Amino acid sequence: MKWRAAPSRAKERANISFFIFIMFFAVFGVIILTELLPLERANEPGSARSRSEHLQGWDGRTNPGSNEEGETPPPAHAPLDAVWQPVDGTRFRFYVYSAYVERRTVAAVRIIAATKTRGADNVMCRMWLPDNRTLTLKAKVKAIRENWNLKYSATYVLCLLRDSGVKPQETVGASVSVVASNRPNVPPTNLLVVLDTEAKPGIEETLHICVKPFHYSYDRDQWLVEWFEMNRLLGASHFYMYNESLSRPVACLLEDYRKQGLVTLLSWKLPILSKVEIRTEGQFAAFNDCLYRSMSRAGWLLVIDVDELVLPRRERTLPALLTALRASYNPPSKAPSAFLFRNAFFYLRWEDDAEAKVPLLTARKTRRWSTPHALKNRSKYALRPRDAVELGNHFVWELAPGASSVGVPNDRALLHHYRLACEFGGSNCLKVPSTIDRTAHRWKDELQQRVVDERKRLINACAT
Repeated sequence: MKWRAAPSRAKERANISFFIFIMFFAVFGVIILTELLPLERANEPGSARSRSEHLQGWDGRTNPGSNEEGETPPPAHAPLDAVWQPVDGTRFRFYVYSAYVERRTVAAVRIIAATKTRGADNVMCRMWLPDNRTLTLKAKVKAIRENWNLKYSATYVLCLLRDSGVKPQETVGASVSVVASNRPNVPPTNLLVVLDTEAKPGIEETLHICVKPFHYSYDRDQWLVEWFEMNRLLGASHFYMYNESLSRPVACLLEDYRKQGLVTLLSWKLPILSKVEIRTEGQFAAFNDCLYRSMSRAGWLLVIDVDELVLPRRERTLPALLTALRASYNPPSKAPSAFLFRNAFFYLRWEDDAEAKVPLLTARKTRRWSTPHALKNRSKYALRPRDAVELGNHFVWELAPGASSVGVPNDRALLHHYRLACEFGGSNCLKVPSTIDRTAHRWKDELQQRVVDERKRLINACAT
């Protein structure tokens, strides 16, 4: 009995194996059919996929400069400026902040963004022009070079106008959205207004100042009044500032200056982890936004921090210094477009100056490093915005064709860096070779009066 049961069981196993084999091929066949049939339908005229391929082509890239025919995804909302907005449908986080006309290096709209440093997602630009034309443009994603090799970086997105039939100046006031290339027909999740960068007449000698984003609830309001008023004495007429977080007194101070027309105060809530995923609050996006934002309004742009001042040795103002430096070049066409100032630390832990007759920090702290840093090592700079393409922290990464930068001799100007922390730690600061530098005393009396007046006024303005 047992001898006859064995073949029966073997036959059953063979039948089951054959059944599984047949079912496998049946399921496989169904999968193939479900993939092929939609593809055939997609190629029919008027299908969604057919419209997509008109924009992207079989290689997945947007046909540059194509005018939209048929349905176009509507804008997600009214166009915004200076707000971090997401690009939906990308593998990695991708945010856009502002958009500017680019005429010099390439015909494009230049967007300030932040995304993955290497291997960023492919995107394209959809643009709604003021004359009601709609374009889909090829986009180039370029990481801003100073990113410290972190996962995320400040980034440029260039919406290329080549072959579109549209000139850069025609994009002023347009709305533009960055869209993931693999989701071309999804309504955009971001919308920016395109701002002009053409220099206005009569701005040649104006000086504006750009600083990196405030963070950690910045609270040095008393010093900030002195810093503002000193820079105004030095010839600055406007300041660009980015607010990640501020203390209440500083927020009130900046709002007061904003109402006076002295400050452009911009929100800065970038949802990428600072110092871990991206360099300090995405500061290089802020520097480069400031560059393009100031381009139509400023003859000179000074890029410094709020614990730094650039003090000329001969002239009373920075525009006078910069004009004199450029005038020393013959022919004028050879004059540099950017000037770098060497850094010298004035440690706040060093003793007060016995000759200081006023309580100003710039008057009390006059001991500094004997030998300033080399150029491009903690230096800061002033430049012609229209001649720059990409800014870094301590120098200009890229200038427009034909433009150049040079260092300023120490006997003409120096960057005073009023720093609390000592790089060498504790009492070792006393061992740093130092000297007394009272250049700031040239402005102390006028500065003291302005600071006293401003603080009195702010007491009333910020009382509530």
